[in-house]
Amino acid sequence: MKYVLVFVSMAIAMLCQLGCSLDEAQTQSENPITNDATSVLNAPRFVGNVVLENMYADETGKLANKTPLEIITVLEGTGKVSLQARFRSVKDGPYGSPVYECELIDESAEIARGMSGSPVGPPGRVMGALAFGYWYSKPPHRFLVTPIDYMETAIHHPTFGEFLNGEAAPAAPALAMNATYAPVKTPVIMTGIQPHRIQELSSHLSDSKFDFVELVGDIGGAPAAPPADATTKLFAGDMIGAAVATGDVTSLIGYGTVTQVYDDKFVAFGHPFFADGQSALPVYRAVTHGIRSNLTASTKSVSAYGNPIGTITKDLHPGIVGELGPGPAMIPVKVSYRPVNNNTPIEKHHVVAYGQEWALSYVAAVTMDAIRMERNVATVEGTVTLHFQETETVYTEKFRTASSNPFFDVFIKTGSIIDAFTNTLTNNAGKATLKAVSISIVDKPQIATAEIDEIIVPAEVMPGESLTVSVVLLPHWSTAGAERIIQREVILDIPDGFPMGEANLTVSAADESTDDTEFTQLFGNIFDELLGEEEEEDEKPLPRNLDELIRQKEEDQMDAGLITITLTPSAFGGGFALPEDLPLPEGFPLPDDSEEQPIEIELIIEGFIVTGSKEAQIVIKVGNMEAGVLRIEGAQQ
Repeated sequence: MKYVLVFVSMAIAMLCQLGCSLDEAQTQSENPITNDATSVLNAPRFVGNVVLENMYADETGKLANKTPLEIITVLEGTGKVSLQARFRSVKDGPYGSPVYECELIDESAEIARGMSGSPVGPPGRVMGALAFGYWYSKPPHRFLVTPIDYMETAIHHPTFGEFLNGEAAPAAPALAMNATYAPVKTPVIMTGIQPHRIQELSSHLSDSKFDFVELVGDIGGAPAAPPADATTKLFAGDMIGAAVATGDVTSLIGYGTVTQVYDDKFVAFGHPFFADGQSALPVYRAVTHGIRSNLTASTKSVSAYGNPIGTITKDLHPGIVGELGPGPAMIPVKVSYRPVNNNTPIEKHHVVAYGQEWALSYVAAVTMDAIRMERNVATVEGTVTLHFQETETVYTEKFRTASSNPFFDVFIKTGSIIDAFTNTLTNNAGKATLKAVSISIVDKPQIATAEIDEIIVPAEVMPGESLTVSVVLLPHWSTAGAERIIQREVILDIPDGFPMGEANLTVSAADESTDDTEFTQLFGNIFDELLGEEEEEDEKPLPRNLDELIRQKEEDQMDAGLITITLTPSAFGGGFALPEDLPLPEGFPLPDDSEEQPIEIELIIEGFIVTGSKEAQIVIKVGNMEAGVLRIEGAQQ
């Protein structure tokens, strides 16, 4: 009976402490997790809204080995708890600053993704943020703390993005990581995506930008509506979400813990999010739904709620810096998808953070995948429309693909179109800030592919005449008519001065053009040098501003159904001089170098993706060769 009373007293005390929050605006509706008596008895010590005093490196370095510490974090709901830990040593960190090695000795919890940023220090103090851990370790779990001194430097540290329009800023030093430890990664929850798509995207989202995050597919949606009387205040140990994208179908939000608050600013995570430098991510309050255990590294189950309460303005090695207040401007994205044999498109709307334009193609692909509801071979037509803040000129580009994975095709195609403008290194013409993005996707009912099967041409043609070329294509059986062929005719006008002899006719699809790029890379311009020819200067001038870049990109666009028909003179008439003593009849037309350029014409097979190429030889015959040419000595009669 005595022990029962003790447990009951403890439960009552903890419940009273929960009810006596220092933040009067915080309501029960803001903490949707109900703590019953059993969970309270088994949980670590609960704390109210936390105000901590900074403990800097000169004082922390004097701590004795095994000095008791506490970790302030959220394990359930929005209520913070204090976990028992202890100090072990000061070590040289990966960023040129020290880190503190500590260990978690509280048996009621484990180090989990989402804890990064949790304040660590003696009771009432914060010496830094939980940032790195040793995986596959046995309890007590060792972890590393980023000093609060170093995190404070990030508040006033100038970023490269702030100086893009002014003087150049030096690049940040490269990250050096020891394989024995790793960051307690920020879980970026990707909602609305099918689980098998995570593996498909992993190889394309595996560069250094994602070193400090763990992309996790989960069930959920955009941040829920704010509870009544919800507070926008933040305290050390609170969970927050930094949103890359939110919308009707999918959201990408990274979750971590606030380390310290300075009036209207705060620092969090203890390591980078994406290490972007200048940042503009909206910040949400978040609720924790417990810890998902994993043999490698457990992860907090978290979701955002309410409206943005601020902006992540800097994303640096020591951590992220945020400012409380209204959320930042976002890029509105409209994705329109028209299913097979359906004339009514389905529209979905999202917003994507500036600086995270890579997520635009992700939003398009996931939205299509969710509405499509199947995995199969298909032909997809897409249109990407970009509006910019710097110009009224609108850029539009279309694409057409046929593959076994339309999801991936849409992701790659839309990404490459957008990246040409938003990638600072790729676009050297002019700053391109997206004002709005519209992506239209149409699913075709057939596999709209066709391969060049045959070309029909006369054996001979005379200069000054018209050459009719019939191009025969074999389409996929799902689009074929009764005859199972597509046949188109084009006419080439042969100029009077076109060289006599054999000419080569090439019919090729746009993506299989017969240029000599690979040959030139191997052997250079060796034949031009032997013949004494100089390469013609036909390169386009570099674009000087965004409007010129848009115009050039429009000129470079190529329809997937494009076929190029080229008639090229033979080597005899293509630069080799005729022997001076060759007897020729009076008036015999000699080849003119100015007229020996290939003849080229284009044909587009609407709605198709054309592949393949064919060649044919045609004799360019000048007059009656038997009647007009003098007999060459030694020739047979």
